[in-house]
Amino acid sequence: MPGKVMIMAGEASGDLHGGRLVAALKQQDPAIELFGVGGQQMAAAGMQLYYHVDQLAYMGFVEVARHYFFFRRVFNHLLKVVEERKPDVVVLIDYPGFNLRFARAVKKKGVRTLYYIAPQVWAWGQGRAAKMAAFIDQMAVLFDFEVPFFSKFGIRTVFVGHPLLEGMQINKERLAFFTAYQLDPDAPALALLPGSRHQEVAQLLPVMLATAARLRCKFPAVQVLLSQAATIQSEQLEKLLSDYPWVKLIPGDYYAMLAYSRAALVASGTATLETACAGLPFALVYRVSPLSFAIGKRLVKIPYIGLVNIIAGEAIVHEYLQDRATPECLLPEVESLLFDEARRQQLIQQLSAVKHKLGAPGASQATAELVLQQVKVHQTETI
Repeated sequence: MPGKVMIMAGEASGDLHGGRLVAALKQQDPAIELFGVGGQQMAAAGMQLYYHVDQLAYMGFVEVARHYFFFRRVFNHLLKVVEERKPDVVVLIDYPGFNLRFARAVKKKGVRTLYYIAPQVWAWGQGRAAKMAAFIDQMAVLFDFEVPFFSKFGIRTVFVGHPLLEGMQINKERLAFFTAYQLDPDAPALALLPGSRHQEVAQLLPVMLATAARLRCKFPAVQVLLSQAATIQSEQLEKLLSDYPWVKLIPGDYYAMLAYSRAALVASGTATLETACAGLPFALVYRVSPLSFAIGKRLVKIPYIGLVNIIAGEAIVHEYLQDRATPECLLPEVESLLFDEARRQQLIQQLSAVKHKLGAPGASQATAELVLQQVKVHQTETI
């Protein structure tokens, strides 16, 4: 009997990694039935979408609370999908606020659960990990330190490595990239990565642009490149860019932009790891509502929010949070990242060490094997 797998991703990075997982599942079992929540990547790889990640990509406690009734409707509808289609396993990709509750609910219906890209409960509450053991059958984790952490709570945990290592192909040579976007290959480029959620872009891009404007007043030759995530509409960016005609919008060629830039300002999240893997010196920028930040600060038990710093075990990348996310604070940092060669080389070496800790390529294939094993277990149990 063909397997049936429901996959749940709630934001752009989950869709990216979910797309590779869907492709790996289809490769290993072409007859498998895949459905759930995702985005363009997962749909293109062969999964049926009930909701798109664009509909769910809210950040911050307050912002999510404002959409409580919408999330409740989505949650209840997806539970009905589980009852009607009876998947063998539900795969949950990151997005812990929603997915942990959903995993608990589907487990009560007798469905097996596999969590891919673990909730960062090691940062904001070990008590949650103990509770997860009751409704998570297996975890496929991206960082090796997560194996002993989750295992001590009785959760079967496998280190699969990070899927970013599979997909960072550069599709243009350096000169071709600069030519395509009418850039000067001999002038330094600053990349702006304001995130993949509308809220992130609205909060962070104005600060990044204002910083870049001050930088260009001192160093007119610096070129400013802006990454456009697939989840962000051009109209939103065009409004914010109206006073900055010198910014070059990069709707594609994302990894080429990282490879050929000299420094970057990056929103907290998966993009920080992508930037690290590219060996690009950067500063982390993060801003949410004051109430959301206050709540998060009380919950988080580790000294950093950036994954790069968490993996490194020290603040190798400077974090500019809330009131420090200003042009006044960021300008000297960006200057240092662009022009202080000794610091640049030290940071590049530290970022290389972080990349080494992410394991080897193959996370999607390894996770697909784990999912199919769970399908077999469930089908055997129901015979």
